[in-house]
Amino acid sequence: MGNGWTEVTIRGVVIDPMTGDPSVLLEDHSESAIIAVAADPAVTGAIISELEGIEQERSQTLLYRFFVRHSVSVARIELSRARSGEIAAELEYAYEGERYRIEVRPIDGLLLAVQTGAPVYADLELIQGATMAAAPRVLEGGDLLILSRRHR
Repeated sequence: MGNGWTEVTIRGVVIDPMTGDPSVLLEDHSESAIIAVAADPAVTGAIISELEGIEQERSQTLLYRFFVRHSVSVARIELSRARSGEIAAELEYAYEGERYRIEVRPIDGLLLAVQTGAPVYADLELIQGATMAAAPRVLEGGDLLILSRRHR
C-alpha cells in the first residue's frame, strides 16, 4: 500500500444513468477530491441503510455480526491504487490483542467501516489522482445522487 494517508468520508452514492451501476463517493477533508468506488447494488443498499439508520437483516451484515460476536474490532480501512489501476482496500483489525490486515473488496471495506464506525483512509497518491473535476457528473447534476448525508 501507499506511503501517506488522509482520512476520507462518504459524501454520497450515485447511479450512472447510462449503465445503472452505483458508486460510493468519498471526499477528502479539504473537500478538494472525490473518489468514486464502484459498488454492487446489494452492498450499496446496505450502506445506505446503515447511514440512514434503517434496521436490516441481510447477508451483508454477516461479517459484521461475526466480528461483534467474536470481539474483533475494526481499526481502519485503507484504500489505494492497485497495480491493475483498480482501487484496492485493506482492512486492519484487532483480535485478542493482536493486529491483523487482510485485503477486502473496497465496497465491503466501506460497509464494515460504516457498520463499525471505523475510519476510512485513502492513499495520498489516490487522492492526488482524484480531483473535483474528475468526479462523477453528480456535481453537475448529470447523475442521480441518492444519498448526500455526511457520515461522521
